[in-house]
Amino acid sequence: MEIERDASFQKGSLLSLVVVIKNTTPDKINGKINFTLPKDLRNPAAQGLEIAMLPDETRHIPVKFIIEEEAAAGSSVIVCKLTDASGKLLAEQSTNYVIEVNNTLIITPLETSIYRSSNNEPIKVKIKVSNKGNIRQNITLVCKFPDPTNGNLFLEQNAEIAVKKDSIFTFTYLPSKELAKQSSYSVRISGFRNPSKEMFGNTMVEVQNIASVQQYQGDLFINFLDEAQNQITSSYRRFGGGIDFYQLRGSGGVNVPSGYLFMQGNVAVTNGQEIPLITNTNLVYRQEQNEYTIGNINKLLEMTLVGRGAEYSHTFEKNQKVEVGFVDQNYNLIEQDSWLKNGYGFFAKGMLNSNNSSRNASGSYLYRYDPFEKAKHSILGTEVNYDFNPIWRLNAKVNGAMSIYEVQDFVKPSFAGETNYSGKIKNFNINGNYYLSSDYYPGNRRGSMQLQQNIATNIKNHNLHANVIFSDFSPKFYSFETQQKSTNNRIEVGNRFPKFRDFTLNLLYQYQDESSNSYNRLLGNSDNTAQKMFANRIVEQFSWVNNASRQSAVLGLETGIVRYPMQTDNNFQMKVNANYNYRNFNINSTFQSGSYYLSEYAFSSIAGNGVNYEKLSLSLFYTNNFVNDKVNLNTGISYIKDIVYGKSPSAFINAKYNGKAFSTFFNSSWYNYSVGSLSNNTLTFEVGVTINLQKTILNPDQKSTIKAVLYYDTNNNNQYDPGEKYAANYMININKVALQTNADGMATYKRVPYGTYFLKQFTQDGWYYDDATFEVDRHSYSLLIPLHQSGTMQGKVSFAYNATTVVDFQHRASGISFSIMKNNQLVKKVYTDDDGKYISFLPIGDYVITIDEKSLPANTFCEVTSYDIALKAGEIVVVPEFIIKVKEKKINTKKFSN
Repeated sequence: MEIERDASFQKGSLLSLVVVIKNTTPDKINGKINFTLPKDLRNPAAQGLEIAMLPDETRHIPVKFIIEEEAAAGSSVIVCKLTDASGKLLAEQSTNYVIEVNNTLIITPLETSIYRSSNNEPIKVKIKVSNKGNIRQNITLVCKFPDPTNGNLFLEQNAEIAVKKDSIFTFTYLPSKELAKQSSYSVRISGFRNPSKEMFGNTMVEVQNIASVQQYQGDLFINFLDEAQNQITSSYRRFGGGIDFYQLRGSGGVNVPSGYLFMQGNVAVTNGQEIPLITNTNLVYRQEQNEYTIGNINKLLEMTLVGRGAEYSHTFEKNQKVEVGFVDQNYNLIEQDSWLKNGYGFFAKGMLNSNNSSRNASGSYLYRYDPFEKAKHSILGTEVNYDFNPIWRLNAKVNGAMSIYEVQDFVKPSFAGETNYSGKIKNFNINGNYYLSSDYYPGNRRGSMQLQQNIATNIKNHNLHANVIFSDFSPKFYSFETQQKSTNNRIEVGNRFPKFRDFTLNLLYQYQDESSNSYNRLLGNSDNTAQKMFANRIVEQFSWVNNASRQSAVLGLETGIVRYPMQTDNNFQMKVNANYNYRNFNINSTFQSGSYYLSEYAFSSIAGNGVNYEKLSLSLFYTNNFVNDKVNLNTGISYIKDIVYGKSPSAFINAKYNGKAFSTFFNSSWYNYSVGSLSNNTLTFEVGVTINLQKTILNPDQKSTIKAVLYYDTNNNNQYDPGEKYAANYMININKVALQTNADGMATYKRVPYGTYFLKQFTQDGWYYDDATFEVDRHSYSLLIPLHQSGTMQGKVSFAYNATTVVDFQHRASGISFSIMKNNQLVKKVYTDDDGKYISFLPIGDYVITIDEKSLPANTFCEVTSYDIALKAGEIVVVPEFIIKVKEKKINTKKFSN
């Protein structure tokens, strides 16, 4: 006899086996097959299977067993016995059956929405976790309250849930004043298995703060950075021994009926200064797609325009945008000099697909009058950003300029062009930047040429990379006789070797040449010939990182030969850099022998002909956070010794306290240098405080105030009639925002953007209103809402079972859910309380209430699962009881006969 698994049959609640029996005797067999089963399996044919077999006959007998719902995971033995008519054992065979582990957990909230009417009322979030698996499980529930005062509070609860059991978790929290001001927010709950911390599910509960007056807090608002928050900062700074610096800066915004106003300011005063210095100060008015700015304007365009002025921008429906503005180039907003004395300019710019960073285009016109060159410059240009695909990207700029010089009395044309690209060819990542501008181009990079190309690839865990830079800078001005000329070229080829344990090695060859006429006087040259130096170097860098101990170290070594200006022999140069990090400490040291740049060579030549440039620097830094990250400390000391600055020790300390309502900071630095007979000792310190004002969500749209008045429509004519009472303390729901009427039956919803809104049906104390959609299109919108009397549906559940014959179960009447349907549409869900009772107020009509069998305790069931209910106005309908029954134990009975 053999037992085989039936591979053709797959069903989770049934086990299918095939018993193979061969009669090897010469006689006919009449017998019975019986099974000895573990407690988790049940055989529908409990009395056994009758069998009759001829000699040499082979029989394949399929048998099926029911896997009990509460079957535990693990291995068990099934024994099959064949007996003859007299009960004599003819054959016996056994097989192992393994029930795979099922760790299914389901997390559901008992209430998906919580309405809160009192600031002194704590929130109670109730969550049910059901263990639908076949093993006992230890879990952790994490509940996150989005409270800005407490930095998003997390509450945790741990529990162990038995097989096929439910557990109810209650999280209780009293929100802060800041959280209570929000009209609604979401509480998120996540479940994790222990000890692996694997997430098995998450859910969300909406909390709505009810008030008679609410303000709009939608998603369409402007996100400003930290410097644009509603706050004021005042500080005092002292430089050295006699300069006092007082500063006041801040920003804030306020909503107005059509748009919002936002202002930021920065005022500074020093002793001996006649008028305050006011910079970065402007007023912005945003109204829908229009934005107006007056005050300090900073436009970093092809020609930088910074000063006092005005700007206007408009965004069209298809993300097309235009900007225009005028700037008087005076940095101080209240400077007493005449307007336009230091130059002025205006700009106009148009953009296509302004919100699309991957594909957009723009065109601009800039005009600036430069009183120092006595020239009028105009630049007309365009820029295109285009992503061909996620790998290949291109940026291109072309600008043409025209300059009118008053003294020379002629017109000078010029141009500039630039392109950036990045992409990949097979395994090679490439990117490049190319820029060229003519000598008299009036833009930010006049007379400049720069070519930069990078390429990198990985070969067997080796990272090979190369970088080439050619730069030429030779701007020309009609107002200067001496023209600057300089070039700087660099070629690098290197390899980052594969990581070995915690160590990494980088090896790099570097070629550099530099020429310039800017240092001729320091080098003793009277002509305008550019001096040149070039070098060849080998750069090695060893890195070590140990995450477990939070340590890292980097050692860099550069060695090479260099030829300085006006020399024919090569010189040796080197640089050693060592850096070590341990937790909050950082130590850095650098030693350099030989000049790496013309500037270093020129300054070292002041000390004498043939003096070698040397530099030593040492530094120690410490940074840490204390008191739950509210106190930040950053401090350090440094020492530098070289030919230019001599011996220069320095130190600094920065400390900041970040509180809820305010923050304070203290910054101080000390610097000393002595070179030859010159010496200086400077101590600077700064103290300040920042006051955090109440944040305002700024909305650029036109805004309205919705005034809703509710009354009891006792004659159901949808009109207010004399004598009908206003509904006090009644809750309404507009676009998921809950409001409660005051004593006069009025609820007010302020600063609501124009648009379409939905009045969601709500039933309270036997009265309800109908769903409605309305369009807000004026500054004040009145809404008259009639309340109609509803019907009341109430009922309960009860248990019916024999305690001596039922299987184990959890006698739980709470948390059982019901679905109330109307016209095959879900109207609402209700849940039983601890006594198994439920109640619901509904509009008049015909309903079907159905019990959710998945919410029942394990091993229980309900034979009648739904009832039809007809509700009438003002009547209470009692739903017939839902009788919950319990599964009974299986009892095998043996009968004996003479």
